Amino acid sequence: MFEFNGKAQGFYWFTHLDNYVTVGFKDNLTNKSLNDIQIQFTAVGIYTIGLKALLRYVDDIFKDVSTGYKPLTRVDLNMFVQSDLSWLQKDMFVSRKRQYTTHLKEVSSKYKLQTLYIGKQPFLLRLYDKKEELKNSPKKEMMYEYFLNNGFNREDDIFNIEFEMHRKHLKAYNIDTVDDLLGHAEKLFKESMDAIRLVDLSTISENSINTMNRYKAETHPLWQHISDSYQLKDFLALDMPLERLKRKNYTYTVTDAIKDHLAIARKFYVHGGVVDKQHFVEVLKAFNKSKEPKYITTQSVHNEKNSKKEVVITYETISEQVNLREHSDLELEKYIKTLESYMLEPDLDLRVLIKKHQLAFIELEFRGKAQQEEFPF
Repeated sequence: MFEFNGKAQGFYWFTHLDNYVTVGFKDNLTNKSLNDIQIQFTAVGIYTIGLKALLRYVDDIFKDVSTGYKPLTRVDLNMFVQSDLSWLQKDMFVSRKRQYTTHLKEVSSKYKLQTLYIGKQPFLLRLYDKKEELKNSPKKEMMYEYFLNNGFNREDDIFNIEFEMHRKHLKAYNIDTVDDLLGHAEKLFKESMDAIRLVDLSTISENSINTMNRYKAETHPLWQHISDSYQLKDFLALDMPLERLKRKNYTYTVTDAIKDHLAIARKFYVHGGVVDKQHFVEVLKAFNKSKEPKYITTQSVHNEKNSKKEVVITYETISEQVNLREHSDLELEKYIKTLESYMLEPDLDLRVLIKKHQLAFIELEFRGKAQQEEFPF
């Protein structure tokens, strides 16, 4: 099962409901590339089940339509470091090409490295404070669980050293497919660490620091240690059986709804509220009111049915026009979710569904109700 995300770069993008992968299906009218399907591994997939299991997981999903050829378009190789690297500065790095772009962010009231970019596509280095990045991230608990399982201390600093490499750069190393990468990832990471080096400025004279002699400085011992310590098996270690990766049933049932209502009722009771029949009568009254049209017209004032009109979409009405302004925020969200569920049906016109979905989201966004996480257009 997939949830539609939108269209970009000539692909219709969907997230698998386990959130392990994001999948793009090519639009033949706007995308002339040879690849029909593009798959992106998410952090949830990589750090929850590992690369081996993730590859088998994808193979199982597309076993009926895939040729088995898995060309690479982009790879991010990274290593987490339990250390405070905020003392680093852009002038401490040298690149083989001797030309690179950098970005240094200021944090709080003093200069402290938060993010550093060196290079540009098709090859660049990102070095950043991972704990700072995770502060407001929905992946926070998942990543800290991963760190805990791999010997990191949650209270200490954690930085990420990450190389972003695109196909043009990878082809220079004869890396074309996923299998090519897995066989050469460790060598490629070490080569990247050598291509952009942290140097020890104490190995050259002070008068030479601001000149091209910086390139003659020796590699910093910390950089060399990180390079020597990289092992791909840390990401391949998790290897769950495929049966455990099968998607859970995401249908929201009556039992689920009762559990959620019970949790809310308990919270209300703990805070001094009275949970009785009248409480649920008030909830039902508020719910029914939320289903009233967003915009009140003269006609709806004289026509009670209009004030209770719900958005209904069926196979027969898929091409009909819907006046979105007549419907409440709640019914509009219901309409959007219904459209998303129909996107999985092969007999329906996907382009019509996508257009309706976009228009409905624009209306919800206009009302200030759209959440980027739920409606990512």
